Formats: sequence, structure tokens, C-alpha cells
Amino acid sequence: MRIIALQGSPRRDGHTAALLESFLSPLRATHTVKRIDVCYQHILPCQSCYACQSSSACVTDDDMQDLYSHLAYDDVVVLASPVYFYGVTAQLKAVIDRCQPFWANPSQRKTTRVGVLLLTAGAPDAHGTGVSTTESAVRIFMACIGAPLSYVLSATNTDAVPVCKQHAVLEAAAATAKKLAHATKGGEICV
Repeated sequence: MRIIALQGSPRRDGHTAALLESFLSPLRATHTVKRIDVCYQHILPCQSCYACQSSSACVTDDDMQDLYSHLAYDDVVVLASPVYFYGVTAQLKAVIDRCQPFWANPSQRKTTRVGVLLLTAGAPDAHGTGVSTTESAVRIFMACIGAPLSYVLSATNTDAVPVCKQHAVLEAAAATAKKLAHATKGGEICV
């Protein structure tokens, strides 16, 4: 199983990275895992040039070109992000916006895949607004790229309780990864 994990926080070793690593750790021994810290990639925003509608590919030459095949064919697509104003970070949103080629040409990606969303939030998110709003937007994106959102995990109130002390959430992330690893049958994931 191949897993692409897009880590959207500018902090490589912050709360979001800790949650992501709890998820990825059980998978590394037996699966191919690629983690990309998108904030340290050269990814330009979509220019709305519509070239992808006629050429089936984005014509902007930057680090996004290295991500397209992973987003189209890897078995598991993981997005990990802190919640910034009821959404993912701007850097991760740039990646999402650059996936217009999949919207314009849906046959260019495998559809028997799994999407995973890992979110952190400094605030308590008592009403769940930040997590639920972010999840709604990501759900649409994951369906577009052919990796329907199957798992959502969140660690909130990290300003008061760091992720490293939210043991139940970290254990849930590891358990979800193990469940996903065992759900593979005949080269396809059965969720």
C-alpha cells in the first residue's frame, strides 16, 4: 500500500506533525509512506488559466508536479492541518486548488482509494465548528481526487493541552492506521 501524507502546518514538529506521525508510524514498517511538508515546497496558487481543461495537466512548473501522481494513484491520501479560520492552511489550500486537473479530467485518477483527514486546533472548538467546516471542504476535495474521506481525527484545545498529552487521540490515530493496514485485500482497500 502506498500512502501520501500532506502535512500542512508551517511547524514541521508541531501539534499537527505529532498527530500525523502517530498515524504514519504503524504503517512505515510494511507500507510505502511519503510525507510532504507542503509549507516547504514551491507550490504556486492556481492561476485559473484553464490549460488543464484542454491539456489534462497543469502547466505551472513547480513542486506540485511531483505530487500529482501521488494524489492520483497512491492508495491512501492523508491531509494533516491545523484549523486556520475554519479551513486548512493556505499552503495546503494551494495544493487543493491546484488539483483542478482532476476535476476537469476525472479519468486521470484511481478511485478505489481512501482519504484521511487529521486536524488540530488551538481552541477548544466546543461547538465543533472549525473541525466540521474544514471537514466539509476537504470531503469535497477528496471525492474529486478519487480518495473519498473515510477517516477524520482531530485534536483540539492544543493551546492548553498539547497533542503529545492527548493520549486518547494519539492512540486513536495509531489504531486507525492499523485498521487501515489490515483492510487491504487483493491490492484494494476495503474500508
